[in-house]
Amino acid sequence: MFKQSMIMCLFLISSVALPAQAAAVNYIAIGDSLAAGQTPNREIGAGYADMIAMGLQPDAYSKQLSVPGYTVEQVIGQVESEAGQQAIQSADLVTISAGANDLLPLIQNDPNRGMLTFNAITAAFALNGVREDYALLLEKISALNPSADVYAMGYYFPYPHVFDQHKPAVSKQLDVLNQIIEQEAEKAGATFVPVAGRFGLDAAEYLPNPADVHPNEAGYLEMANAFLAVYAPGKEIPASILTQLPEPVSLSELIQQRQAAEEEVDAEETETVEETAAIKGCTKQEVYASAGQKGDS
Repeated sequence: MFKQSMIMCLFLISSVALPAQAAAVNYIAIGDSLAAGQTPNREIGAGYADMIAMGLQPDAYSKQLSVPGYTVEQVIGQVESEAGQQAIQSADLVTISAGANDLLPLIQNDPNRGMLTFNAITAAFALNGVREDYALLLEKISALNPSADVYAMGYYFPYPHVFDQHKPAVSKQLDVLNQIIEQEAEKAGATFVPVAGRFGLDAAEYLPNPADVHPNEAGYLEMANAFLAVYAPGKEIPASILTQLPEPVSLSELIQQRQAAEEEVDAEETETVEETAAIKGCTKQEVYASAGQKGDS
């Protein structure tokens, strides 16, 4: 079981100096590859959710409902699953990253030529679907746990390497996506976390791979601090945290590790665990155990 705990806690092994929570907090991150912490090299590492957890030191933390590639509709499916319902019902704090996978697949990025193309009508149709699905997602979460604090993460412009003349039109589509998320969050009593301003249109230092839309660790730190700017104004996770993070693991290797851990659990406890590419969370005690530290009981 210790081996399992080490795998589950791979991306939460350290803490930074932020004020401890006044009460026990269970933090759940749900959504797409950004919530899961996907890197520019098709790996899973310490993403913004992990950094938030490292800063807040919650009593329990999980990103088991974060799956790379998921649309808003698929995130709803995660929330409606038995495991998803249990996770949301036990949460005090929920962050959401959802919506980009409804839009970005419609944008053709040619990294060799520095060009972006898309169909405006198709994009508008997809964004209208995001509005409807996001409202339903927030409704589902509220029905499961009306007392949870819910934060809807915005998105950044993910194509800093293309020629400047190709940026404005796609940037406007991302602006619309963020407006939709913000509007639906406000209607549902959730809080929107703006991220785009921290990246701008030229954030190659955060998005080093011209063929990939995922940020590096420094980019995820910007997202984590964007959250803290709303959740705990005046607080910030220092850049020194970047030297404390574990090495990322490839998606294929992580899935194999997850399956091996689940098989071990099945053998020991005869439990049935749904197969998924999501990453499980861990308790505060497991966090400190994996870091070789002693945590509060």
